[in-house]
Amino acid sequence: MAPGLAGYIVRRLLWAIPVLFAISVIVFYMLRLAPGDPVDTLLGQRYQEEEAALIRKKYGYDRPIHVQYVKYMQNLLRGDLGISTRHQNFTVSEIILPKIWVSARLGFIALVISFFLGIAAGIYAALARGTFLDPLTISFWLAIDAVPIFVAIPFLQWLFAIKLDLVGLGWQGFTSANIILPILVLSLPGTAGIARFVRASVISVMKEDYVRTARAKGLPERIVVIRHIARNALLPLITIIGLSLPGVAGGSLIVEQLFGIPGIGAESFEAVLAPDFDVILALVLFGSVLFVLANILIDILYAVIDPRIRLGSQRG
Repeated sequence: MAPGLAGYIVRRLLWAIPVLFAISVIVFYMLRLAPGDPVDTLLGQRYQEEEAALIRKKYGYDRPIHVQYVKYMQNLLRGDLGISTRHQNFTVSEIILPKIWVSARLGFIALVISFFLGIAAGIYAALARGTFLDPLTISFWLAIDAVPIFVAIPFLQWLFAIKLDLVGLGWQGFTSANIILPILVLSLPGTAGIARFVRASVISVMKEDYVRTARAKGLPERIVVIRHIARNALLPLITIIGLSLPGVAGGSLIVEQLFGIPGIGAESFEAVLAPDFDVILALVLFGSVLFVLANILIDILYAVIDPRIRLGSQRG
């Protein structure tokens, strides 16, 4: 690794510390000052002031907010994300990590399929520019993208699970054929945007002098497309891929609910409704860390793929 690149990564990581600290302060105070008491939700109709006081003391809610925050950060530095008030006697790590792992795997598979289809469709549409195949290809994916997800899911379940009996409706893990429908629902809608972006990028690259020179030298069209057009046209796609990665682990509330997937999307929604302070804060910090790391990864990939890009002192 080049010294300039290594130094840039270190500086970005150091800058991430105050950013994450500021996020933790803002979210912590917003949760504590916002309407809604997790103790009230926990006790419900069984609410009694004496029992509520004991629970607040157990979770430290009876202390001043700044004292609560300092205690939370001390625990966080030891790897303790806190205890859930909705799932009593379970730590936040025990609750969210297995569900994040499910959502992350499902989201990653869908992301790979979405980008693969989008890149292929975008390149094909660009190369077919001037023919009816160009608007037909893009319009096809736009039509799929226009179908609301809460409409697509019941239709696909009726068609493939009930009518054709090809898959089941319940969640049976990643080794079951039942995973096909959730992946289709997660991957296909995002293909249209990727295809349009790639099409525009390819058309722009096709106008460059080095492409005309490669064709003038008599290189086969396949070589021109792969080595000269696609390679340069897909470089801006790194930003989209990098910024899409944090969302991979975020899950999808509607998809997880309708397919019965034990992911983090439904857990996040229920934690906000409760509210479950430690779970919410852990999820926000987790997403923030992923976003910071994704931005650093984008810069690293740009520097590795395109030697013209310099990191370090030249960028400030």
